[in-house]
Amino acid sequence: MSTARSRAWSGAAPDAVVVVGVHPDQDLRVLDAASDLAARLDHGLVAVWVDPTRRVVRRETDGTLDLTPIDPDDDDSLGQVAAADELADRIGLRLGDGRPVWRFVYSAGEIATELAAVSGQYAAAYVVVGSRRPGLTGWMNEAIGGSVAGRLAHTQSHPVVVVPLAPTR
Repeated sequence: MSTARSRAWSGAAPDAVVVVGVHPDQDLRVLDAASDLAARLDHGLVAVWVDPTRRVVRRETDGTLDLTPIDPDDDDSLGQVAAADELADRIGLRLGDGRPVWRFVYSAGEIATELAAVSGQYAAAYVVVGSRRPGLTGWMNEAIGGSVAGRLAHTQSHPVVVVPLAPTR
């Protein structure tokens, strides 16, 4: 079992937010589009990485998550914590200290379900996600698991903004 914690706001907590789904290999255009939308609306930005390789065992009152891997042979808890820290640092470098005020939230489980939960927790004005990954891998992931954007649009009340990603050739 491992633990993970989200990061604090980069400034004063905002009254309204835009939630963006992020992951370590993601095209930064998704973060840029969400950041631009949040800044134009004078909202904060909540960047959420939902780790699908882990499940939440317990949520502590201070926001710490106790996690367990889905794969019982996976004992790379330190690697996952490092990946979350690296992603939060990458977001921080991209956004800097200016507008919008932002925070990084780490979660685990089914991506659409967890993004919807975080969106509800923060009463998000919008949820921003990228389109499916280009190529055969993206198509297979969508065929097996369905579209995150589609599931979000059908299962929660916040508007969903899909940022198109250019297909690779």
